[in-house]
Amino acid sequence: MAAGPVQTLKAYAGLGARILGTRFGSTRPFKVTWMLTDRCDCRCTGCLIWQRDKRKEMSAAEIGAVLAGAPSLRWVNLTGGEPFLRDDMVAIAEAVRAALPNLAVLDFPTTGQRTDVIVRDVEAMTKLGIPKLFVTCSIEGPPDIHDELRGRPGAFDNMIRTYVALRAMKGVDVYLGMTLTERNAGSVDAMFESVRERVPGVDWSDVHFNVYTESGHYYENLDADARAPDDVQAVMERALRSREGSWNPADQIEAAYIRLLPEFLKTGRSPLPCKSLRAVVFIDSAGDVYPCTVWDRKLGNVKEQSLYDILDTAEAEKTREMIAADDCPGCWSPCEAHPTIVASAPESLTKRPKK
Repeated sequence: MAAGPVQTLKAYAGLGARILGTRFGSTRPFKVTWMLTDRCDCRCTGCLIWQRDKRKEMSAAEIGAVLAGAPSLRWVNLTGGEPFLRDDMVAIAEAVRAALPNLAVLDFPTTGQRTDVIVRDVEAMTKLGIPKLFVTCSIEGPPDIHDELRGRPGAFDNMIRTYVALRAMKGVDVYLGMTLTERNAGSVDAMFESVRERVPGVDWSDVHFNVYTESGHYYENLDADARAPDDVQAVMERALRSREGSWNPADQIEAAYIRLLPEFLKTGRSPLPCKSLRAVVFIDSAGDVYPCTVWDRKLGNVKEQSLYDILDTAEAEKTREMIAADDCPGCWSPCEAHPTIVASAPESLTKRPKK
């Protein structure tokens, strides 16, 4: 059952209130990024999650119990590895929905390799009454580059089949997500050409761009064969033009991210005061809690303590102080940048990069 207008308005109002709380110093996050699994069906050169030891995954009931104890959460990102390698994705979404009745946003990325499973599960999720459901199908470039960087022959065609099927579905917003590295940043036009051969009409606003990020505890890619590109100015200018002037909140957030990306590439620091551990928190597949997807600073485990108890520790407070002082690894990863942009609005929506 789709969310009704009253339910949707209440959910968005609740999200707005939690965002406002962050601006006034709340340490109760409105977003969680939860890594559901270490398993993946691709062998990417820039993300080495697939190589790591596989840990016991928390059940849907366990995940729901943790979230029920953190009612400030209004935005849940479920990630992996590949989330749809879990056979209980619908049960997880149901547990999230039951635990957080005021949930406004549920989103997740996918490699798009298991088309039938993904389409079946997402269709079931559209009936849970979640106001905004997002799916991002990851893309690396045109077919040859995509398959090479994904380490799987036929990966592009599989992903496109999933993308096409999800685009035809009501109740879900579907995007392509491209992480720019020095190996694919020059293939954006070729990517669009290949996609449009199969999906006419796809334009820049259908693609979420970000740049390669290193993480020891999440991607485990500190020694990976990939690097962030030196210059993405031309690509970003075209992506930005596709979103400026739009009243769609997702477009406004994406435009702010893109607009400030050159500053990050120049300085290596977040262009905005980061709101990790205030607006957003990261939980991995073993239940370990970190400030974000980048900083390898474990704060506790949700199987041993409640999320709020972990966030209330002296170590968590010290970590927040270090983040506020910009004494952290520094990043502009969308997992943290997007909630930071939201929590810093309206200033963040008009901020221009430093020269």
